[in-house]
Amino acid sequence: MDPQILTPILTGSFTLAAGAMGAVLAGSFAHRGENRRQQAEVNRQWVIDRRAVYANYLALAEVMHREIDSIASFLPYDGKVKIKPEDDGFISEGLTDYFASWEDELQPLLGELQLVASNNVANLADRVSGALMELTIFLERRQAFTSYYPVWFQAQDLIHVLRNEMRIELGLPSHGDSVRVEHNWPWLPSRPSAEYYIQDHSGQSDSEGTSRTGTRES
Repeated sequence: MDPQILTPILTGSFTLAAGAMGAVLAGSFAHRGENRRQQAEVNRQWVIDRRAVYANYLALAEVMHREIDSIASFLPYDGKVKIKPEDDGFISEGLTDYFASWEDELQPLLGELQLVASNNVANLADRVSGALMELTIFLERRQAFTSYYPVWFQAQDLIHVLRNEMRIELGLPSHGDSVRVEHNWPWLPSRPSAEYYIQDHSGQSDSEGTSRTGTRES
């Protein structure tokens, strides 16, 4: 074949082949990009769903933790004084509602959590559920409040551990130890103390510039 004819044919063939290969590669890259986008969306939705389940369980656990404490307030403080009949009735009524919440609300949420949680979070959530039920033993036996409250604080710490583990699993930083060591907690040490806001109602201004109306002068 005449070289003058062959050269354009070969050039055209290479151009078509390169174009076809480019189209295939572009399609492959686009497909991979779409797969990554879809996987990222699945992961994002998974985190959102998990966060919702965790929040629902944790919120109810904290509500029940406070609820059992309000019921326990009717226990005799040190067991030296016999419990009053009306207090005994309040405890019985409160426990009935508490057991219903534990069985009908907390346990279904625990089951839902165990479907999406890691082994560690699922185990801690199960322990929190058990702790909330164990607290009822002191009330059922009408034991002294002094016997009950250390276990209540122990349950509070367990809830804090669960919250931290949930945060870590959701990609958030831990809140650290639940034990509060600051002597002035919950107030911020960097902000004015309560004494700063004391107003002078004597009709005389103090050395810091408190006016007769009690407002601070600049």
